[in-house]
Amino acid sequence: MGSQGLLPGPVQTLIFLDLEATGLPFSQPKVTELCLLAVHRCALESSPNPHGPPPTVPPPPRVVDKLSLCVAPGKACSPAASDITGLSTGMLTAHGRQRFDADLVNLLRAFLQRQPKPWCLVAHNGDRYDFPLLQAELAVLGLTSALDGAFCVDSIAALKALEQAGSPSEHGPRKSYSLGSIYTRLYGKAPPDSHTAEGDVLALLSICQWRPRALLQWVDAHARPFSTIKPMYGVTASTGTNPRPSAATATVPLARARDTSPNLDGGRRPKALPPMRGLGAPPGEGLLAPLGLLAFLTLAVATLYGLSLVTPGQ
Repeated sequence: MGSQGLLPGPVQTLIFLDLEATGLPFSQPKVTELCLLAVHRCALESSPNPHGPPPTVPPPPRVVDKLSLCVAPGKACSPAASDITGLSTGMLTAHGRQRFDADLVNLLRAFLQRQPKPWCLVAHNGDRYDFPLLQAELAVLGLTSALDGAFCVDSIAALKALEQAGSPSEHGPRKSYSLGSIYTRLYGKAPPDSHTAEGDVLALLSICQWRPRALLQWVDAHARPFSTIKPMYGVTASTGTNPRPSAATATVPLARARDTSPNLDGGRRPKALPPMRGLGAPPGEGLLAPLGLLAFLTLAVATLYGLSLVTPGQ
């Protein structure tokens, strides 16, 4: 991973991010849907201040860039994930969705490059899910440096800090900081289109418009380089698929690392195993025994050949 320093200045673009996937981290999930919504700093700074509890949900800023895609994961979605997101591997395949490949990484990079720097990715529970999962997808392709230059923050940490700063002496039941719980606390109703990547990104943006200037100050103070995020799982981890590399990914290093069957992955072969030796056999015996037999046979043949040249009475 590339190394990055501190923010070169105040964050200029917040890129709200949400990923939907095939399951939880222990299942080594693959992305099924992603959405990025880029908002310039000045658009958040000019967000209207809320008045009265619960305030009206603010409209999103007029000037935003948005990238929303469905992705064929190449492995089965868990039943729970399909129930929550409404996506299944069969559905995504039937609709001709493509895999998370080098072309998609280039698209993400191009999306970032169109935004004023510094960029900061903002995801709810991002430190524990979205950011490590995105890094894992990049690592599978050998492209972990593709998003170098980006910073990131987890909105749970940011919003928890802002709420606690606003009511430091408040006592009562422990609050939930799930996206839906925060949205309901602020606006008195559940967020629409939950567990779609775009719906969750828009809900997160609405929450971050609650105290935008305080949020921006927190982001400037706590954003860290995206390159410091560790992948959710290793590039050789089993994902239960054996894809054939496409023309777009065949030349990318480690693009085949997602395959789980070494003899079926389009080029990778298992290392040859050394010949097995019998129990108690000394090292090299498997090689010395055939050589000794060969030497004996050679000597025997030479002796017989010499005897055949000797004539009686000579």
